[in-house]
Amino acid sequence: MRIAVFDIGTNSIHMKIVQIGPGLSFEVLEHKKDMTRLGDGSFRSKKLSKRAMRRALKVLTRFARLAKVEGARKMIAVATSAVRDAKNGPQFVRAVLKKTGIRIRIISGREEGRLIFLGVTSGLDTRRGKTLVVDIGGGSAEFILGDHRKIDSDESFPLGVARLTDRFITKDPPSGENLRNLEEYIEEKLVEVLKPLRNKKFLMVVGTAGTMINLAAVVYQAREKRPLRLRGTFELTKKDFLKRHRKMIEMSHRQLRDLPGLDRNRSDIIVAGSVLVWLLMKHLKNDPFFISDKGIREGMILDHLMRSVMMLKKPKPNLRVQWFGQKPFFSGKILG
Repeated sequence: MRIAVFDIGTNSIHMKIVQIGPGLSFEVLEHKKDMTRLGDGSFRSKKLSKRAMRRALKVLTRFARLAKVEGARKMIAVATSAVRDAKNGPQFVRAVLKKTGIRIRIISGREEGRLIFLGVTSGLDTRRGKTLVVDIGGGSAEFILGDHRKIDSDESFPLGVARLTDRFITKDPPSGENLRNLEEYIEEKLVEVLKPLRNKKFLMVVGTAGTMINLAAVVYQAREKRPLRLRGTFELTKKDFLKRHRKMIEMSHRQLRDLPGLDRNRSDIIVAGSVLVWLLMKHLKNDPFFISDKGIREGMILDHLMRSVMMLKKPKPNLRVQWFGQKPFFSGKILG
């Protein structure tokens, strides 16, 4: 059986088509991505713009057609921060359903964190101790602490790179005042971020999603003089990252567009991401950070497979299903 999963984020829309195998195994057949910038302008207005919705709808229509051509029998879609926070988010969801047949589930920050943790830790051994997973998106950042048994802490904060850029980066390149205001705001928010982690011990910090992976790619390109082909995890050290960070915050959009390793479409938002990651490294004191190529989409696939196993009349006795100490649940809802 083939299924297609859609991750509708603030910056990008991703689709993965996978072939389901035995147990909880799957093979990725197709991965498509388009930076639709669905959240452009929505942080101040609290509404998705008509232009951004049209862009996203066009991309989802194309992706849905491809999924059907490739034989996907089921389409699973979630929308995160941009749609979650927008007053007209439900309107967008209904338009997508009518046009493409894709039923989008608007998920809470906590459910988003659970799916991210499920996806990231599927490629890690978390039996030796707890892992802190950090996902920096366009609208929000998720911080999830747990191990192979349960999630201890799962919090979402308004620290997405598009949101931070929209609010603080007004000059090109960023002015000293821009950077000071940005750093002060992040420092203030990190007090909230780190509060539930203060008395927790964790072995590693794992970063995921586009910002983290792009920053790792910039560091790798500078060091190795070749592109990063991330398969599993990459070790991002403070020393290597600080060298790149100091240069990036002084660059213009045009200079960043030509920076080796960086996705050109992220040139206008990567400074905010770099500042956030550097301050996280300073506060968390974990060196290195591990950057993972897995995330919410893998979590969505595994979540679907686990639910399918739970619904079987005669589950396979040797198949272990992990729900991190909680029963399967949906915290979002399907509209339309």
